[in-house]
Amino acid sequence: MCCGFGAVVLLVMILNGQTLQRREGAQKDLKAEIERVTLLKEYATAHLDELREEIKEVELQEGELRGKAEHIKKEISKNNQDNETADQQAKKDKEEVEAIQKEISELKKKREQKEAQANSQATDGSQIGFDGEGQRQYLTGLKLGGERTLILVDVSASMLDETLVNVIRRKLMDTSIRRRSSKWLRVVRSLHWIVANLKANKSFQVYFFNTKAWPAVKGSEQRWLNSSDPNSLDEAVAIARRIGPKGGTSLHVAFDVIKKMNPKPDSVILLTDGLPTQGATQILSTRSIPKSISGDERQKLFDLAVKRLPEGVPINTLLFPIEGDPGAASSYWELAIKTHGSFITPSRDWP
Repeated sequence: MCCGFGAVVLLVMILNGQTLQRREGAQKDLKAEIERVTLLKEYATAHLDELREEIKEVELQEGELRGKAEHIKKEISKNNQDNETADQQAKKDKEEVEAIQKEISELKKKREQKEAQANSQATDGSQIGFDGEGQRQYLTGLKLGGERTLILVDVSASMLDETLVNVIRRKLMDTSIRRRSSKWLRVVRSLHWIVANLKANKSFQVYFFNTKAWPAVKGSEQRWLNSSDPNSLDEAVAIARRIGPKGGTSLHVAFDVIKKMNPKPDSVILLTDGLPTQGATQILSTRSIPKSISGDERQKLFDLAVKRLPEGVPINTLLFPIEGDPGAASSYWELAIKTHGSFITPSRDWP
């Protein structure tokens, strides 16, 4: 029995030893696995931080790219608008060029016709023709005689319309629109009629004026042109057609032209619409120009301008009236009597 018990104890001890060995081995394996997992976790944590940093950097880059994309979109939209504006301006310029080319073509035809007429006309008072509507080639009372005729054309803003409201509205518009105003077109037609009916081989000159005065034919300051030269006649009318009236009215600068011409004119034709709004050149600073001017003040400016006229020069006035200026007609009528000239208010359908 002792031997059997000892054998059992020995067997138990052997089995327990193997169990402990297996347990220790399993623990070692478990510790190794834990260490491996811990290392993987630490690596993953470190890698995750790197990925987060990369994500933040990508998000920042994405934000910058979005900002650039919005800026590019705005630039594209602005460029598209600029292109549309440029296209509209180009179209507008093209239309104006075509209109000018058409006008040049018509003027060339008229010049050829006038050259043919000039070659066939005698030089003792024959006239260059002008066909008005309904063959109305007359203006009773206007004196076109004389060796030297000076034509003064008012190109101030008031020449845009007969009412003050429309004058204010039109003077803010583009030049191409202002030059098509019905009142200004009447003035241009009247100028055309006058230069077309000047006697042949006479001296003439056309000056435009508002707050300053300048000749219609560039480079012809203070010298006379020949009425038998169709180029000068055509250019004076063509320039008038391209003017968009603007600014105030100074008869001082207009009448100063009369004194500067040498020899002085023996007839002056004045195309205007009322009493002046400004005086001599030396007071035409922006500080001295009032926002509005009364009728009495305009009358004083007119009287001062008349005093600057040289003696012996008839003033023939074509008045294109504007509302709110009742004293203009009587003032210019008295001027005509005083200078032995004429005073006329053309009808709306003339010439």
